[in-house]
Amino acid sequence: MKVTIVSLLFALPALAVAQTNIDPIDQRQKAFSQIEDVAKQANKTLNGASTDWALLIEQSETLYKNSHTLSSLFPEGSDTGSKAKSDIWLKPEKFEQLLAQMDEGFEALYFASKNQDYKRAQQGLDSAEQTCRNCHRSYRSRW
Repeated sequence: MKVTIVSLLFALPALAVAQTNIDPIDQRQKAFSQIEDVAKQANKTLNGASTDWALLIEQSETLYKNSHTLSSLFPEGSDTGSKAKSDIWLKPEKFEQLLAQMDEGFEALYFASKNQDYKRAQQGLDSAEQTCRNCHRSYRSRW
């Protein structure tokens, strides 16, 4: 027991340091990629009367978690080497609003999935995906 506690005392600070050294560009690219992949899967899962609600709950939770983490992955100075436009850092208000809208859509999808409400689940997913498209048009350099 003491060995485990002592090991944790040494491991936790090392883990914290390791977390701070993770590249925010890499983290947000992974989050965005996972959102894109899981949203496609959720669109297939959300299938009227034959919807697999347990799977959709899992997918919507993953979407919301990834979406929610993005708000912390655009720190000042993380624009160097990024494919994102500099307006994210120069005028962050609109960008942060779009991230919040995406969160709201995925959150609506999650709660609708838990209630097995097809219409609201579809609305939440559609809302989040529309926000993704709008945000990419405004803030993605490759577009």
